[in-house]
Amino acid sequence: MDDLYHGDCCHHHFEDKAPEHSFTFSEDIISGALKRIYEQKFNPEEEIDEKLFRETWRIIDAAASTGASEVDYTPATTFMKELKTNNAVFSAFKVHRMQNDIAAQMIDGKGELKPFSAFARDVQPITDHQCRQWLKTEYDTAVRRAHDAVQWKEFEQHADLFPNLEWMPSTAAHPDAIHATFVGTILPKDHPFWSQHQPGDHWGCQCTLQETDEPSNEAPVATPEQDPLPGLDNNPGKDAKLFSDTHPYFTEAYPGAEEAVKKCIENINEKNKKNK
Repeated sequence: MDDLYHGDCCHHHFEDKAPEHSFTFSEDIISGALKRIYEQKFNPEEEIDEKLFRETWRIIDAAASTGASEVDYTPATTFMKELKTNNAVFSAFKVHRMQNDIAAQMIDGKGELKPFSAFARDVQPITDHQCRQWLKTEYDTAVRRAHDAVQWKEFEQHADLFPNLEWMPSTAAHPDAIHATFVGTILPKDHPFWSQHQPGDHWGCQCTLQETDEPSNEAPVATPEQDPLPGLDNNPGKDAKLFSDTHPYFTEAYPGAEEAVKKCIENINEKNKKNK
């Protein structure tokens, strides 16, 4: 994941223009999950730790709400509900990956159960990455892509007044050349180019789109380097997914992830219905 989020393919990171938003992942929830995994209170392959899931979902949802609120437009309630559901699915797959990575550290090289203190020490890099470094990238990306998703919905409403979209320059302090040849492209909102390329399809990208009534020009021919990266090759304004199905949490999931996630989401929905 380090290579995907901060590899050579992504040079202009969010740090160039650090978002003002932040999050805190509860240390108590992390330590509680470690104990439940170590004491085998549940099966990490077949179940999702609910507290770990809810904390992750809370943070991704908070990012989405922040990004959506930055646009002076209110999308349909159904769209925002779908976005929230897809955030839950992403969070559940993330937690399934995390808890199984953690569980794999319980046994030492001799095939014996480690003391809890050694286990907790050995899994710290995993929780640091999943609940801090990687989650920070995911949080910032969720803010950005929720903003873009709601903005796209607004663009759809203005098609009569502003039929075209223009690719604007990156706002990064040190923009790279990945999207440089796209800057200045003006095409109709329904042009196939916008289904294949858009700001935010590289981790850390800070390019933007602007609707316009200026005449369109020629669609650029993209290079392989400009292809969208895994997890970002979709338009969240169309499918309400801040992270696409090509993200490694989905494509490189542990066995049993799909069923565990399905069960987790069903349980959450049942509890929500009872609480209404």
